Amino acid sequence: MSDSHPFSFSDPAVLKVLRGASGTSINYIGSALSHFQAEPVMYGTDQHMLPPVSDWEFELRRSLSGRPSHIKAPKQLEEFPRFLQKKDLYLSRSHALGETMFRFSFDFPRLSPRAGEFNRTLMRKYVQLLARVRANGQEPMVTLYHFTLPLSLTRRNSQDGISHGAWEDDRILEHFRFYIGEVVKALRDTDFLRSAMDEEQIGLDMQERFLSEGLVRYFMTLNEPMNVFVNGYLTGLFPPFRRLNFFRRRKIIDRMVYAHDMAFAELKNLSMSLPIARQVQVGIGHSWQYFDGTFGGILHRFGNEYSFKRFERNGLYSDFLGLHYYFRFTASVFNWDFKSRDFSNRPDFGDVYPPGILSVLERMHTVHPSKNIIVSEFGFAGRTDRRRPYWLLETLRYVIEAKHRGVPVTGLLLWSLVSNFEWDVGMGLAKFGLFSEKELSAPLTPPETGVRSWEVWCAVTQALTHPTPESLAVLETYYKKAKQQYNEAKSHKS
Repeated sequence: MSDSHPFSFSDPAVLKVLRGASGTSINYIGSALSHFQAEPVMYGTDQHMLPPVSDWEFELRRSLSGRPSHIKAPKQLEEFPRFLQKKDLYLSRSHALGETMFRFSFDFPRLSPRAGEFNRTLMRKYVQLLARVRANGQEPMVTLYHFTLPLSLTRRNSQDGISHGAWEDDRILEHFRFYIGEVVKALRDTDFLRSAMDEEQIGLDMQERFLSEGLVRYFMTLNEPMNVFVNGYLTGLFPPFRRLNFFRRRKIIDRMVYAHDMAFAELKNLSMSLPIARQVQVGIGHSWQYFDGTFGGILHRFGNEYSFKRFERNGLYSDFLGLHYYFRFTASVFNWDFKSRDFSNRPDFGDVYPPGILSVLERMHTVHPSKNIIVSEFGFAGRTDRRRPYWLLETLRYVIEAKHRGVPVTGLLLWSLVSNFEWDVGMGLAKFGLFSEKELSAPLTPPETGVRSWEVWCAVTQALTHPTPESLAVLETYYKKAKQQYNEAKSHKS
């Protein structure tokens, strides 16, 4: 694509890139969530809160009871999303937007609170969710570890706060092995799967197809493993809330590498009776941000490449690379002028910088040029929806440029469809969702003025799944509207 004129989605070169050669298209366009974040509190059949089984549930319960906590959360439980209870609304909206992939997590401690225990009732609900995603014509991606860990493997201090995390406990690997083994066993148990799908009223023809093809093809073993260490042991934002504990790095990372390898091998057993086109694909979601400034290179090597190379090694331990990109972080001695930069309402993330995704995609591709890359998370937090449509389209612009330069990007997943519980900041302070949960039951009605992110995302899914001059012309129209709205919002600082 030419640099001699302003970018336009209507440029014939964009159409050529998106149509691509066979096997090089962006096949998967969708959204991502984690079960804990989309359902922070679990309820029993009597509608009473279940006891906490994870480190994050425990910390949230402390916050809700008024005790000192590392979580900023509202006191109104009705504000919390309830994903499984409202799964039909989530999936219906995802389908209506034209998404082709739906990523969610199996919650490790909820499925296996203690070694030797496995919650088949919850697993049944996950199977029904998978079947419903497939029935919608979408491809599910399942994350097996998304930050929450069994409370039974943590240690607490004299103030009843978490002082030692589960990855420090010598029993963690056997516990994780048991958990993964039970998940695989359930996904190979045809009687269990049929029973769950019968209850979900999945037709017999679909059941047969899902069983012969495998209910789920894409797995992410670990979500952002480097952030487990950084947030838990350097910044103190995540359990066990320790700061500047560099000496735990090797132990924590080594155990997660072993956990991934173990899960990778176990998950491959699901492929034994599946057709080649449905062989299980396993990867890791790596958090790679764009670092610049005086110390940008050092931060890239430590924050991005160190963990990536530890897990990926010679490339034989994954089938695809997952990229999670959110921001730019400038580490400079002299240049601290950030007034002109674009910050979301999570300024601790760094500034929103769509061109950065081009750089990190190229760097990741350079390390493992034979691997396809799925952008398994990108997104923006905003109190209003004024700037986000433009950020979204600018990010897509640079993903298309990466593909033009030969980077094999095959998926693009937005965080997130619905605003959810954002870890240490709780609910309400950082809204990443295209919708609130309450909005899911409302019709998709475009606003009389301005443009909403969901409209843009709908146009994106159409353009990527059916790239034509017409679909790209629609995208270009939204691009112009979004840019005008962005400039107006920025001038008013909204």
